[in-house]
Amino acid sequence: MSAPSVHRHPAWFGSVMGTGAVSVVLLMQAEIWDLPWMEWAAVAFLLLASALGVLLWPRYARRLLDRPALRAELGDPGHGAMLGTFPAGILVLSVAWGRVGPVLVPTTAAVWIDLVLLVVGVVLAVALGVAWANAISLSTNDLAAVHGGWLIPPVMNLLVPLALLPVVSAYPEQAPWLLIVGFAFFGIGTVLFLVMLTLLVVRLALRPSPPPPLVPSLFIPLAPAGVIGFALLRLLQASASAGLEGFTSATAGVVVACMGVGFGLWWALYAWLEMRRIHRASGAVFHPGWWGFVFPVAAMTLSMAAVGQALDVTAVEAVSAVGAVILLAIWFVVAVRTIRLVRPAASR
Repeated sequence: MSAPSVHRHPAWFGSVMGTGAVSVVLLMQAEIWDLPWMEWAAVAFLLLASALGVLLWPRYARRLLDRPALRAELGDPGHGAMLGTFPAGILVLSVAWGRVGPVLVPTTAAVWIDLVLLVVGVVLAVALGVAWANAISLSTNDLAAVHGGWLIPPVMNLLVPLALLPVVSAYPEQAPWLLIVGFAFFGIGTVLFLVMLTLLVVRLALRPSPPPPLVPSLFIPLAPAGVIGFALLRLLQASASAGLEGFTSATAGVVVACMGVGFGLWWALYAWLEMRRIHRASGAVFHPGWWGFVFPVAAMTLSMAAVGQALDVTAVEAVSAVGAVILLAIWFVVAVRTIRLVRPAASR
């Protein structure tokens, strides 16, 4: 991959998504197993994710200077949806600052950082999501053009409820309308996920396997599968805590989370076998899209941990701890290979 193509790859903000999600996972594991030192590991990943966000945002902002090129990129079936990693990364940072931030700074400050990032992320997510959908609708694409990256726009919407929850806790008097907004974005993300997943399954069944560069996108369905249950469970718990009429139980959230985890584990096995087959036949070339392995695993780990906490089942919590270890290993491998990729490109 040439230096220009490395720097202009649309999935760079996937590193912010993955690193920010690792931060939230570590904090959750620290709470489950009462490990205060792990809270500071979560803070370290939060600061790293924030630094990556500051470093990488110009790569996306510069695209606004050339509107025709941006429209063409949005309409590109291979690249357009991956631009969604930018608003999704901002929303993950919002979630991470709301959850992990209070370990580092006063809660009020962390919530306001969460809120500012949330507003920016929502504006960008809605604008980019609609623009991408419009660009794809205006194009004539074969079914073979569909890939797992098309699920990134639904994930953007599913992150909004999670970013809202710390704001709901800080300002309980605003809970009713904030939770309405949260459920609305949950609905947008869920419906879009089901539509795009159906399209992806049909594509995989009726067309040849995706080319090697798109293999990481096979794992992206794990992200919405994990976030849907996790977000619904947390929304229902927040609604019950706020005393909203009709919300006395989070049972539906537990059920959906278990369904999502079950599907995610099944899909992970399928995607792994498919990835091995494609790599054996064609080899593998590393690129920034490999960050697509990290956030989906984090989403599944969070969902498993939330189910374990809700049901008070130690075995499920232990499985989520194993998931956290696997997540850290994947993050480390992708981070090291990213450094190796960037060094030659930066020296040119």
